[in-house]
Amino acid sequence: MAFSQANVNYAHEYSQELANAMPYLSYFGAIFDGENSTKYRPLRGKYVEIPSLEVSGAVAADRNNMTGAFSRKWNNAWQSVSLAQDREWSTLIDPLDMEETNRVATVANITKTFNELQKVPEMDSYIASTLATAAIAASEADTTALTAANILEKWDTYLATMTNARFNRDRIVAYMTPATYKVLKEAAGITRFVDVATGIRNVDRNVGKLDGVTIVEVPADLMKTAYTYTEGFAPATGAGQVNLLMVSPDAVAAPVVYDTAMVSAPTADNKGKWIYYERFYYGCFVLSKRTAGVYVNYTAA
Repeated sequence: MAFSQANVNYAHEYSQELANAMPYLSYFGAIFDGENSTKYRPLRGKYVEIPSLEVSGAVAADRNNMTGAFSRKWNNAWQSVSLAQDREWSTLIDPLDMEETNRVATVANITKTFNELQKVPEMDSYIASTLATAAIAASEADTTALTAANILEKWDTYLATMTNARFNRDRIVAYMTPATYKVLKEAAGITRFVDVATGIRNVDRNVGKLDGVTIVEVPADLMKTAYTYTEGFAPATGAGQVNLLMVSPDAVAAPVVYDTAMVSAPTADNKGKWIYYERFYYGCFVLSKRTAGVYVNYTAA
């Protein structure tokens, strides 16, 4: 969505407290903070070279003979991927605007708002769309409409597919939209345990884990199959809705290669304004030997 300037809302008209949406951190922290995201870094320019090996299996030992010749029983390969998201943001802040907004429009408040409402959601949208697209390309995808009657059956099928590919279910994270989470809670096979010993009548219907898999509820607008990043982020024309995204952090990487912020105090060069500049450079990819570590249920546009 394009940004257009509006008149500054001054303190005598509005409350000093920012009326922004509730801030949040990344929903995909397990991926951004995963081991692979720090292990795989660019070696040349924007390209990340990921090494992989394959070896032969063992054979029966012969205690009495040593026949034949030794031969190489391994191969190596490289997966070359590029970081696509090279982003920047800047703004100027007039000191008089700071004063006349009763210190609401400060560098700290403005940049905090940018990070919480633009930067982090944008990075989350890129993670979700990139992994969903990779899963679809690898045929690790399903378009079945999830209902209370079939969601547990589908869950078992998706999980079995990943387990058969040797991904530990205790490492898998299931990202789902609120609509999918609601369907899951309505499933007839979900069992809940209520602690009545304390005498406190609290009812908790959360499903934090299912079959050892951690569940993370993600807003639907951050779970599309494609986005445009012209200014900020917006769902691309024809983008599908990601309903459920199962990911093993062992199978993916999301390195943030460069993340810097700079502030220039008012000077004659900048005509007495505060100048803020931020740049962040990141990417996301699935390891070529671990494509089965991502599974998606989505609704096509």
